[in-house]
Amino acid sequence: MNEESEETGKSGPGDAEEIAAAYIAAWRGKEFDALRSLLAEDFSYTGPLATLDDPDQCRESLERMAPVTTDLVVERVFASESDVVTWFTLHTTIARPTPVANWIHVEDGKINRIRAVYDPRALISG
Repeated sequence: MNEESEETGKSGPGDAEEIAAAYIAAWRGKEFDALRSLLAEDFSYTGPLATLDDPDQCRESLERMAPVTTDLVVERVFASESDVVTWFTLHTTIARPTPVANWIHVEDGKINRIRAVYDPRALISG
């Protein structure tokens, strides 16, 4: 972490991207304890199918999806300071592949906010 980052409590360049990549890898690998360790206590998630205000709810939600989740294929990653947008394709056994834009915000080395955008119709009708 660089000096400026230590003073502001924000993640330095590269840190947020590494943390976001670790989150995706933990989700893909169904390593939910590792995933949970990356989430801040003031974590929040907003997406088409849920709004969560607790890191444990996020962990539990992704773990419930695990039996039908077969892969997450990262197409592009865009990073700017404490923000990372990962464009990936979610593969499941219940729907055709679903493109997802996932915006992660990192503070103090933890993910404190995720905003996801995707079309949920195939997932809920599957």
